[in-house]
Amino acid sequence: MAIVSEDDFRHSSNSTYRTASSSLRADQDALLEKLLDHPPPSLQKPEDRFNGAYIIFFSLGIGSLLPWNFFVTAKEYWTFKLRNCTSPAPGEEPEDSDILNHFESYLSIASTVPSVLCLMANFLLVNRVPVHVRVLASLTIMLAIFVVMTMLVKVDTSSWTRSFFAVTITCMAILSGTSIIFTSSVFGMTGSFPMRNSQALISGGAMGGTISAVASLVDLALSNDVTDSALAFFLTADIFLGLCIGLYLLLPRLEYSR
Repeated sequence: MAIVSEDDFRHSSNSTYRTASSSLRADQDALLEKLLDHPPPSLQKPEDRFNGAYIIFFSLGIGSLLPWNFFVTAKEYWTFKLRNCTSPAPGEEPEDSDILNHFESYLSIASTVPSVLCLMANFLLVNRVPVHVRVLASLTIMLAIFVVMTMLVKVDTSSWTRSFFAVTITCMAILSGTSIIFTSSVFGMTGSFPMRNSQALISGGAMGGTISAVASLVDLALSNDVTDSALAFFLTADIFLGLCIGLYLLLPRLEYSR
């Protein structure tokens, strides 16, 4: 209820009355209180029904670090693929021992350098390329790269180990760059949403490593063959990236995000 000050009243010889300006201010205060108590539908805060937006951002957070997590976790697969496939003479170093022994170092370099470059590129393109284009393009490229890696699982690369190593490092560089563009774009998009959605994105990124480790353990337990388990492992990544694309396309259709 609006409170009217005594200063708003004027006294005459036989009556007390309220001035027009004070009456208008009191009516405005009463209307404001009514709007705050019962806001119109256009001003009401939309509800995240069934936590749909939260789940979508959580899934996108998992997908943001999925390339690095899956590449690092599949250590046995890389050891199998990059093992020395020739029989060197006694006292000679295996031809591919340097690749196998320092593979994770090469992988780290291929991940870090493109990430820094693409982060700067995303900063320059943030106002020139729409966010939905950056997100969808990066997810599509990531999915295409993982499909290529999945197809190479069953291919015999023993005769072209170094070429397979070059293809793997190239794929890792492209994945890291697109992953950085995707992550920074989605983080910028969460600025238009309540804070809980940013927390969902961060929590999803933290959960990504756990999911990749569990998927690797399950695949290894269900299959004795390294290539079979790696095939199931990379197929899991393919399916999840496809799911991320579908969820992102669903996000604008939610009333909560309009």
